[in-house]
Amino acid sequence: DEEVIGTVRKTVEAMLDGLRETLANIGVTLDRYTWESKYIADGSARKIVEDLKRSKYAGQEENGAWYLDLKDFGIHGKNTKFTFTRADGTTLYTTRDLAYHLDKFTRADRVIDVLGEDQKLGSKQLCSALEILGCDRLPEPMFYSFVSLPEGKMSTRKGVVVYLDDLIDEAVARAYEEVKSRRTDLSEDRMREIARIIGIGAIRYNVIRVQPEKQFVFTWNEALNFDGNSGPFLQYSHARACSMIRKAGEFKRSVDASKLTDESEVKLAKVLAKFPDIITSAAEDRRVHLLPAYGHEVASAFNQFYAAVPVLSAKDCRDERITLVDCTRIVLRNVLRCLGMGAPEEM
Repeated sequence: DEEVIGTVRKTVEAMLDGLRETLANIGVTLDRYTWESKYIADGSARKIVEDLKRSKYAGQEENGAWYLDLKDFGIHGKNTKFTFTRADGTTLYTTRDLAYHLDKFTRADRVIDVLGEDQKLGSKQLCSALEILGCDRLPEPMFYSFVSLPEGKMSTRKGVVVYLDDLIDEAVARAYEEVKSRRTDLSEDRMREIARIIGIGAIRYNVIRVQPEKQFVFTWNEALNFDGNSGPFLQYSHARACSMIRKAGEFKRSVDASKLTDESEVKLAKVLAKFPDIITSAAEDRRVHLLPAYGHEVASAFNQFYAAVPVLSAKDCRDERITLVDCTRIVLRNVLRCLGMGAPEEM
């Protein structure tokens, strides 16, 4: 019914506008939103139903609903039956999800499903159904554990919940107070601009740094710590590198490694050299948490370096050390950008 579809879409679009606005505030954009009704309208969901019915794994309940028996795929107990139609023959979300994945396979070299940890069974059932349909490709599931608060697990029923809009506002407000206490020389507009970069970056970093399958408790002290394993620490290190480059003035870029003999210099150079491998592993192995861990390693090695040796006042190796600072700045900037975080040049 085109009229019903149009009415529903108009309502959903209003909600999506709000979601888009919130996600944009934290630097998240999606290329497309897919409508389930598309797979009903174009007949692809119905084709899947007919194909599954012909499978040797298909069965029909007394009330007319169709299901797949998945015990041969390692799924047992009450979850063995994967229902793909209602009693009246209409499709379910599970059926349309199959159509959605078949659609994705036609326009993607690699399909990664990002899911909550409570969707492991559903993902297994989906992949089993795709195998029954004869698919030679399967999605790569990436399961995320839930974020908890010090008060316990979030629960809308119990009122233990934090909304993303509120979280962004609180993070930016706390970052503003931190910037204000440190940089009284900055204008009000500039302080608020930096605070927004820091606050949003803190949220992104604090979520990404934890391995997807690990539970973690969100605390403000960890998220906005300027010295620990946090987004502000990376951003502060980047800003410090920028400041050193500005103060250095004229210098000749030199990569003569023979002049970098201090242990801290060698360590920093070696850490910087790991960046391409880290990027590859984070992408190919779906280990995004490696990136913030690596950024923290770079920032820590950089702090140890400039604390151990003179840079701007160095004599024979001044150009080499300033070049090393600039290389660090570039790598930190790239890490921050890959994490969807701002790279402020002052903090």
